Amino acid sequence: MPEKKLEKYLVNAPAHKTSLDAYLRCPAEAFLLYVCDAYDAFHNCENKFTKVASGGYNKDSEDSLRHISCAILGSLMGHFETYQKSLLAGLIDLSAVFPDFDAENFMKHFSKYCGGDISIQVGRLLSLRGANAQVGFVIADSLSGWHNPTRVNSFFKSLSIKRDVFTPDQISDLEVLWQLRHSVVHTGAWLSLPDSQKVKRLRKFGNEPIVFEHTFINAICRKFHAIVKQANGALQSDATPLLGANPKSQDSAKLTDFLCVKSPKKVWL
Repeated sequence: MPEKKLEKYLVNAPAHKTSLDAYLRCPAEAFLLYVCDAYDAFHNCENKFTKVASGGYNKDSEDSLRHISCAILGSLMGHFETYQKSLLAGLIDLSAVFPDFDAENFMKHFSKYCGGDISIQVGRLLSLRGANAQVGFVIADSLSGWHNPTRVNSFFKSLSIKRDVFTPDQISDLEVLWQLRHSVVHTGAWLSLPDSQKVKRLRKFGNEPIVFEHTFINAICRKFHAIVKQANGALQSDATPLLGANPKSQDSAKLTDFLCVKSPKKVWL
């Protein structure tokens, strides 16, 4: 059998439910669709992998589930980053109907609180040719710091969102998840001592391999539902007044539809 070029292994499959267009229409729905799909895929493995007479998994099954957990964590965090970017992007686009939106103050906020002025590279702009990406996504895609939930909170403040999108407890959880994802992707699922010291909750796990219980995926998929419900609820509450005292019904409906939170697993919301 002739050797194939690596890119030839890409197949023409049906479009993902979580395409960029889906994220730009409704970030929470697109993200939670993927979260549920990832959980279902993992749960299918749990059901099909070999168990021993006592009901637990044999060594090969346990090892396989641990490898798969690390892979799913990396993918989940990638989708979560897209969810965050899409939220900010959509609200920036909706700011066109915020009567008190001040573009100069928007830019000053980034310069003061978000690590410098927004700089859009021509190469990144060209990469979006042919996509249904509006101005908001071009701006959001040009920002750095999406792995820092405190900084992400500050991004939304640029639009006069008063409350934090992520609560202190959620920030703490996200810091753990982002560091674990970093170590899975960049250091072969090994939590180095320096990396462990970056996050207080991980300090006692330094210089150890990252190995999860197989219930980890269930736990973080449920947690992401709670995070998304809180974040979108905060944005809905604070963004609605930005439409003005007498908003047009179509503008109110567009904001509500954009921030709608839907999941195939409604009981997790």
